[in-house]
Amino acid sequence: MMARMKSQEKLTSEQMVRAARVLQAMAHPLRLAIMQELMEDRSLTCSQLQERMGCAQSTLSLQLKVLVDQGLVATCKDGTVKHCSVRNPDFLKLFACLRRHLTEVLR
Repeated sequence: MMARMKSQEKLTSEQMVRAARVLQAMAHPLRLAIMQELMEDRSLTCSQLQERMGCAQSTLSLQLKVLVDQGLVATCKDGTVKHCSVRNPDFLKLFACLRRHLTEVLR
């Protein structure tokens, strides 16, 4: 039996619009893969991400910008090296939910 959502857990209309933007930012296979890699290793340089993703630097940069703009990924520079990390580790729960949905519902 599914648990009911409590009224204090409900999103406001404004929050729903913002949540939709966040989900749109994740709605790309490469961006999902970037998030997954960052959650596994906590922090990676752009060069490490590029190598793991097997894509061009320009492609990675474009996709990272979408994730950064929606607050999903944080970047910081250390000299000439840019480090990337997931801003909210709770997104692991979302990936677990997606995995469960794909294996149990959409078999």
